Amino acid sequence: MGELQGERLLLARPATFMNLSGDSVGCLVRKHGIQLSDLLIIHDDMDLPLGKIRLRQSGGAGGHRGMNSIIAALGSQDFPRVRVGIGRPRDEETPTTEDAIISYVLSDFSPGEEAIIRPVIIKVAEAIDCFLSRGITVAMNNFN
Repeated sequence: MGELQGERLLLARPATFMNLSGDSVGCLVRKHGIQLSDLLIIHDDMDLPLGKIRLRQSGGAGGHRGMNSIIAALGSQDFPRVRVGIGRPRDEETPTTEDAIISYVLSDFSPGEEAIIRPVIIKVAEAIDCFLSRGITVAMNNFN
């Protein structure tokens, strides 16, 4: 835990499987009495191009199983999130099966992808700082 202008901050990375992220998030929210408007979930998103980020005040899971788990555990989809685009597999000759998607999501970035994503990490950190200091609306206006 850290502090920002007298406020407690908690940064957590669930050690569960991604599809069970809700177990960890739900436990932390209950244990620390976190208001859902103060929660910020950061996750990958295949529906955004590699390197694109989107902040949202609330919303559905969009097919993301980790987000489905979090929404189910919290009983609400009304919490802010940062979606970080990872794009979709580009091998047009291979059908996009569930195994192919899992392999894609869990694989390392190629050197070219790494060059795209490295500055995005800094941009996401700046968006988080803006969310913490100025709120989700200002962060969305500045980073979407």
